[in-house]
Parts: sequence; structure tokens; C-alpha cells
Amino acid sequence: MSRYQPVPTLARALAVAVLSALLLTGPAAFAAPLEDKPTAAELDKQIAAAARQLEVIVEQYNNSREDLLATRERTRSLGVTLRPLTRALDTRQALMDNLMSRTYQRTRSGPTVTLLASANPHEFVDKLLILNQLATSSRKAAKDLRRARADVVSTRTTLNALAAQQRTLELQLITRKATVTGEINTLRQMRSLMYAGSSRFGPSPEATPPPYIAGAAGRVVDFAFAQLGKPYSWGADGPNAYDCSGLTMDAWQQAGINLPHNAARQHGSLPHVSRSDLRPGDLVFFYAPISHVGVYIGDGKMIHAPEYGENIRIATIDTQPISGFGRP
Repeated sequence: MSRYQPVPTLARALAVAVLSALLLTGPAAFAAPLEDKPTAAELDKQIAAAARQLEVIVEQYNNSREDLLATRERTRSLGVTLRPLTRALDTRQALMDNLMSRTYQRTRSGPTVTLLASANPHEFVDKLLILNQLATSSRKAAKDLRRARADVVSTRTTLNALAAQQRTLELQLITRKATVTGEINTLRQMRSLMYAGSSRFGPSPEATPPPYIAGAAGRVVDFAFAQLGKPYSWGADGPNAYDCSGLTMDAWQQAGINLPHNAARQHGSLPHVSRSDLRPGDLVFFYAPISHVGVYIGDGKMIHAPEYGENIRIATIDTQPISGFGRP
């Protein structure tokens, strides 16, 4: 997993400088041209770099959340396993107590006295066999008890380790959430101040639904079209907002197929197809390592949740570096 890197220094410095100018001098600060004012292309490049950094962090967050969900499920499963082991331990202990009591009641003054008090050799042998059977049963019960206890201790140790792992993951998520939030706020300042709130993507291609598509893929495409215009929100999987992998996950849930909430995991869990074999409903994956995904709708276009501050939109698939295609 790639390590987080902050938004490029130029972008951060630019946002701070412009914000300071507004606070200190108001709109008049922009009456005269700034000697070091970057071009629109330079700003676009900086904002794009910041957005990419944020998207990578978001997908890392989603990946950590998937790990956390798996840890919680494993912890729940081990809790279910622990209960019968505890009952078995109690049962073995009760058996041991019962055998000890029976041995005491049968021998009274002890095995030697009992054997010597036998009326004849046959009774002596019978009592000896009984005592040997009791001793063997006691040893087996003790062995079973130790095994059951070891199983319980081992399971509890595993549970404790998983609980510690879960707490660590939660702390990682909290830290990443704070990092993402801070960088999103910086990006938001940059866009608001330098672009007056306008989108750097320009108008979305015309949202014309494709011809009727039968089956699961049709339900996926119809769902994706119905989400157009909803806002991007990191970690979101609907119904009011989505991030990129949350949108594709929810889209394919409409067809009864469950995907993980992470672009790279989605790519790893799906059969891969070639570009020449692309069909509406397939997923298109971007960047290396994979950190973005969209729903293919045909004619070289997709529906995706692009980045913070933008809405779900239609885009051509070649606007970002493609890393692969998958078909649920």
C-alpha cells in the first residue's frame, strides 16, 4: 500500500496565499495582475495532482475498512466457537469431580484396604479391575480436560490478538480520515478561490441512456444513470452520495452480486476482459496501483464518481490511464 504524500507544496502555498489576500485586502487584492499568478493550465495540473492524492487515500481508507469488517466477522466467529469450548470445559470438570467422588466412595479407606478386605481372589481381581478402570477413566478425563482448556486458551489468545488488530485498524482509519479531511478542505479552498466554484472538468457528455440492455448488466446501467448528479463523498456507498468504488459496488448489488468497497479489490475479484470485448455494465479500472473505477455504458463512455467537489457524471474512459477491465 502506497504511503500518503501531502498535496503538492505549490498547491498548498497557493491556497494559503490567496486566502490570506482575501482576508487582508478583500476583492481589491485582485484588481492588479499578480506577477507570479499561475496559468489556468498550471492550476489544473496542481488540482489534478491533489485530487489524485486524495483519491488514493480514499481507496486506502476503503481497503482498511474492508480489513476491519473482516476482522470483526472473524472475531464474531471465534466468539461462537468459544462458547461450546467453555461448555466442554465445564463438562470435563464435572466429570472429573464425579470420578473423584466415585473413587472415594468405592474405596472408602483407600484402594489398598479395599483390596485386602476382599473375601476371595475373584473379588480381589474384580475390585482391582474396577480401580484400574476408574484410574484409566480419570486419566482420560484429565487429558480431555487439558485439551479442552488449551483450546479455550488458544481461542481466547486469538480473540485478543484480533481485538488488538481491530483497535489498530480503527486508529489507522481515524488518522486517515483526519488526513483526507484536511486535504479535501485545502482542495476545496483552491477550487473556490481560483475557479469561483466551477468544475475543472467542464460539461458532462450528454446523458442519453443506451438502448435496452437485457439481464443483470441492464439493471446495473439503469442504476448508474439514475445516480447522475449525486455528489461524490469519500467512503460513501449511497443512496445519496458515492465514492467511485461505492458506486460500482451498489450498482452491481442491484443485480445480486456483492463486490468489495475498494477498486483494487473489485479488480482482483472479477474475471478480466479485453477492451475489444467491453460491454455495458463492465467495470473500467484506472491507475497503477488501481485507485479508481467506473461503470462502462458503451460507446467509449462510463459513469463514475470522479472526485471530491464533483457530482457523478458521464466521461470518456480515456480521460484517465486505464489499468484493466472486469465483468462481474
